[in-house]
Amino acid sequence: MIKSGGSFLFKGIRCVIGAVFLIRGTQYIAAAAHVFGKAGVGSRVQVDGAQGTVKCFLEDYDIALIELSSGVAAEVTRLGSAAVMEEAMLVNERHTIPCRVIRAGASLIYLQFPCSNMPQPGDSGSPVSQEEKVVGFLSSVMLGNCTGTAVSADALRKLND
Repeated sequence: MIKSGGSFLFKGIRCVIGAVFLIRGTQYIAAAAHVFGKAGVGSRVQVDGAQGTVKCFLEDYDIALIELSSGVAAEVTRLGSAAVMEEAMLVNERHTIPCRVIRAGASLIYLQFPCSNMPQPGDSGSPVSQEEKVVGFLSSVMLGNCTGTAVSADALRKLND
């Protein structure tokens, strides 16, 4: 089943599913936009034996919206808002990394990671969860100070407003 923290293939490269959500009854995946490089709207991905199509890139965020084929089994992600100075978890198929939300704004969340357990290349777009709700999607890491940034899940909730 397709779900947050799972993966999809783009040009043979495994990428992380940040969230699965609905817009007007159509299922979409949110993923890190930068993994698509210069590829554009209309690019195809493979996810759990099904095909998805990149429908748009959210200009103000590092998020690509991928439309899933109709009838595909997917678990819709519960989204939440980040609680500052609280523990969180970055989770994907490869590993789970504890972290702490150190600052949260309208569009970005700033994270502190254990220096001995940092996200790795290929973790972009991984969901960051608090209390079983996804609050953000990993966008970048700074190895020098063991921090990272994540796009706030509030960006996806605005799509249904």
